[in-house]
Amino acid sequence: MTTTVPPRPGLDAAIVRSARRILSDVEHCTDPVATARLLPREVYTSREFWEFEKHAVFHREWLCIGHVAEVPAPGDQLALTVAGEPLVMLRDNSGELRVLSAVCQHRGHPLFAGVAPVQEDTGCLARGRRMVCPYHNWQYELDGRLVAAPSMTETVPVKRLRETVRLPGIRTEIFHGLVFVNFDDDAAPLAPTLAALDEELHTWGLENLVPMPWDLRTGLAWNWKLHHDNALEPYHTAYVHRGVHEAAPAKNARFGEWHPGDGQVMHPTYLTSENASLTSTDGSRTSLIISGLTDEQRRRVMFASVPPTLFGIFQPSMVSLSLLLPTGPASMDLRRVNLYPKDAVEAPDFEEVYRLYLERKAVAIDQDARTTEALQRGYTSRYAPRGPLSWMEGNIPHLNAWLLERYARALKEAEA
Repeated sequence: MTTTVPPRPGLDAAIVRSARRILSDVEHCTDPVATARLLPREVYTSREFWEFEKHAVFHREWLCIGHVAEVPAPGDQLALTVAGEPLVMLRDNSGELRVLSAVCQHRGHPLFAGVAPVQEDTGCLARGRRMVCPYHNWQYELDGRLVAAPSMTETVPVKRLRETVRLPGIRTEIFHGLVFVNFDDDAAPLAPTLAALDEELHTWGLENLVPMPWDLRTGLAWNWKLHHDNALEPYHTAYVHRGVHEAAPAKNARFGEWHPGDGQVMHPTYLTSENASLTSTDGSRTSLIISGLTDEQRRRVMFASVPPTLFGIFQPSMVSLSLLLPTGPASMDLRRVNLYPKDAVEAPDFEEVYRLYLERKAVAIDQDARTTEALQRGYTSRYAPRGPLSWMEGNIPHLNAWLLERYARALKEAEA
């Protein structure tokens, strides 16, 4: 179910002028890596540019919000805030996955906030046959229909309210078990833009993997694009992640081409041996390999960005999804979901394996956090550079190209 989205307000003329000025100097930003430049630093720091970017990117692109198995059973409800919008991903009573606005259609109170018993930062699901607004106890079916509105009969018959009031449905597309939403009714379908990722994922059975309890980190002090840049380039791993990333060294990274219209930016890094792994402390595999992978896929890690909100790390034994939730030009929240094959999760030693993985991963997460926060501060300097790049940063021009396509389209429409 989808509901027609109210039209987007036009961009303020001052914001358009600011964006046009900032983007007037992007020559060579999409060059081959040998001559490529970084985007202007204000793309990462300017409040006005962030307002432009919300309109150009987040209000009209497909945003990954989670995995289908995070709401496995009828009645399961997962509350999220995406691009500032309170949403709920759920299974209705028939088992259909839906994404609905989680804003009560009475006075606008979010259904999973205030004194609601389930808060989105707990990592827990709500379960039940209905959703109840904690403000005035208006109640909704899992398909969004209003079913109860206490003390309203004196002004509007509840029967009439039930006929006219429902939670808006959000346009949704499921891609290999990944759930995407789009706030733009006119946006083109997602799947045709992800042909390269589709080819990679057809052997993974991603929709059948089992998600672990998710982790939400809030108040991260860097721009969402820097997160993608850092995650895509392996150049830093030998220095920032010394002792953590040796199983997939930067020298083993490979980079392909990016074509206009591509919706993903990705590259593999090959493991040092058939048994090597980023998930263990000694560089050896400690859990079962995902069945169906090719020999090639068993020998490498695939790093894949589906901007703006998804970064995935596809390892032979597990998948890690980072779901980016920007809140400003230099701030974001991040929800991380780790996925494993069912037979691995059911293995007797899995709990210990997973505990050790989380300890190891926490080291890399902290290293990246300190690095990216410092980088954000550096980008505010008048002396911040714009290149040159190493061959191991070959995906940065690709992400630049994805961004500049969206920025140019928004500026063109603003001129119309």
